[in-house]
Amino acid sequence: MLNSKRGSALLLAVTWLLVNSVPESSSQKARTVTCEGRVARLKCDKGQVIFVNSAIYGRRNKNTCSARRPASQIQNVRCSRSSNKVAESCNGEKGCSISATNSVFGDPCQGTYKYLEVDYTCKLPESSSQKARTVTCEGRVARLKCDKGQVIFVNSAIYGRRNKNTCSARRPASQIQNVRCSRSSNKVAERCNGKRVCVIRATNSFFGEPCAGTYKYLEVEYTCYAAITG
Repeated sequence: MLNSKRGSALLLAVTWLLVNSVPESSSQKARTVTCEGRVARLKCDKGQVIFVNSAIYGRRNKNTCSARRPASQIQNVRCSRSSNKVAESCNGEKGCSISATNSVFGDPCQGTYKYLEVDYTCKLPESSSQKARTVTCEGRVARLKCDKGQVIFVNSAIYGRRNKNTCSARRPASQIQNVRCSRSSNKVAERCNGKRVCVIRATNSFFGEPCAGTYKYLEVEYTCYAAITG
């Protein structure tokens, strides 16, 4: 009788652990779409935090967020702008809210009713994480690298020019005067997230041309986290 009680107690304990424990290798991908003027809410399970993979504000089809909208507001489906603002606000947080408005993300297409699409991953935070930053002049290759056992999560990537000093050596003044030339991009995150080492060329052909005649550079800020295994 005593052995039976002990066996039952052990079975209950094992069952509780299986139901309530979260394996360290677990991660979950999620996606949220929020219509213009509303609040996007990103949320992870207990013990996990947010890592934004991509965020697009604008309109890429006629169906999303189209209810009760006049045809003129949903016709432009080539209206979109990638943004680092969601990653900057939400990365590393268990839950995060951000308004899908022009005042936050800018207006990529006036007169079009827009929405915010965010793809993100929930994973366990790592106390051994390392932050890094790289700046690569136009035409050269950016190299992102983490230590063995770690992988890249891009926090922000800007292509353009925001000051007169960076990548200015032997450049004529006309090529470094425009310091209001920058474009955020999800392309680095899409290519590099989850890799230990990643290379990407800082060129107009890859990132687009934010300001013709200006010599540009690529700024990337990223964090190295322990790789998910299993």
